[in-house]
Amino acid sequence: MVLYIAAWGYRIYSRKYYVWLPGYWRWAWSSEPAARGPIHLFFLYVDHFEPGNDYHYVERWVNEYPQLADRHRDADGRPVQHTWFYPSEQPIDRNLLGLRKLVAGGYGEVELHLHHSHDTPESGRRRFAAGVTYLQKFGFLKTPDGASHFAFIHGNWGLDNSLGPQYCGNNEELALLRDLGCFADFTFPSLFLESQPSSVNDIYAATDDPRPKSYDHGIPVQQGVPFRGDLMIFQGPLLLVPTIDPMSLFVRVVDEDIHTAAPFGPARVDHWVRSRIHVKGRPDWQFLKVHTHGAEGDVSASETLGPHFESALNRLETTYNDGTHYILHYVTAREAFNLVRAAIDGKRGDPRQYYDYLIPPYVADPPRRAASTAGAASNRNSIR
Repeated sequence: MVLYIAAWGYRIYSRKYYVWLPGYWRWAWSSEPAARGPIHLFFLYVDHFEPGNDYHYVERWVNEYPQLADRHRDADGRPVQHTWFYPSEQPIDRNLLGLRKLVAGGYGEVELHLHHSHDTPESGRRRFAAGVTYLQKFGFLKTPDGASHFAFIHGNWGLDNSLGPQYCGNNEELALLRDLGCFADFTFPSLFLESQPSSVNDIYAATDDPRPKSYDHGIPVQQGVPFRGDLMIFQGPLLLVPTIDPMSLFVRVVDEDIHTAAPFGPARVDHWVRSRIHVKGRPDWQFLKVHTHGAEGDVSASETLGPHFESALNRLETTYNDGTHYILHYVTAREAFNLVRAAIDGKRGDPRQYYDYLIPPYVADPPRRAASTAGAASNRNSIR
């Protein structure tokens, strides 16, 4: 027992579990009345999509993803959606043209990703503004009225200078992102890193301050409580799961990261659903966000384009789409944000009517999605 406790102590220290374990226990012991009726489960897949000059990765996605997506439909008959967070420091036109084909086909949306270091608030603003402008050349991050809106993933996991200047440099990053049109950050969890927020399995409002990692504490979103903050922090699952593996000390960590060492699969889907990520007071709408690096190499791409992802989708569609206990919806990051804001405002009924609740579709989106934006403009003034 002494050796076991010592091994756990070493694990907690070396893997930086101390950042989030207290928050995990608070989450695990929290309680909320169960949902009445079926749970609407919103699955969103965010991708740190970094092909660089290896265009064949983009080409593979263009050729293979539509075939896979068309085989998997949610309760509404919609194909599985993908959100490609493209790094704007890679201004390679043919990559964006390839992604635009996928977006035009109705398979997802493109958002902003950025790796940067040693920035100041001034240099950071210039860098981010240039990145937004570049992606907008292809119809991304811009709505038909000309306004800039986007979701964000920090390329170095160092949002708001949380890992030091070599991975960011700007202590005012949340306010900068807000000013440029960012509505939510989808970076976390960041397992094993100090940048991980102290809370887990949560969606919350973060407000910038002069210190690094000002998103560490925020206000969980709640039905009936107006959203107040610079950015919404939209987290994915992070769970402790019993295992018979002694090398894992009989407990392993399951997070949202999809890679070769932690592939997709039915068992991971079941664990993720346990995270119950939702707006407080609205347990009937739950959000399941996972992430990958889908253009890091052929093996990484195959985690999504191959049989592992297919088996996970089969699990979602057979176990969590029965119409009685669960109703499955495939959504993008933008649509997930809109659904959260609709839940905060107490909206009910068919969730599809809120996919474009505050942020309408982007210019590059297909007409069938743009046709659903009626009423979005009237809500837009309440984004902040």
